[in-house]
Amino acid sequence: MKIDQRILIVIVIGMLGYSLFLNNSIQTDIQLYENKISNIQTKIDSVTKLNKKLDNKIETLHTKLELIDTDIVNVQKNIHIIKANTNEKVNSVDSYSFTELERFFATRYYKGLDSIN
Repeated sequence: MKIDQRILIVIVIGMLGYSLFLNNSIQTDIQLYENKISNIQTKIDSVTKLNKKLDNKIETLHTKLELIDTDIVNVQKNIHIIKANTNEKVNSVDSYSFTELERFFATRYYKGLDSIN
């Protein structure tokens, strides 16, 4: 071997030894990262709990909304029935004669006068 090769080998070995000793001095603070991960996990858990509570509230409100919708449908049916009955009475009054109209109002409002006295 030539002297240039020996010098090159010594330099490479020296650099290798130097890099091994310097790499041992670089250390990562694992505990710090574990604490950060733990804090993030705690926040995720609390957000998950809040999300479950909100989901339950949404489900409760949805159930109440369905009940209200059912009530609205029932009221609309009742309104339709009342309109039909009213229209039937109005149409029947159109066919009354004058005497029948007098009798209708006399009987109807005579009862009202009895309650006033």
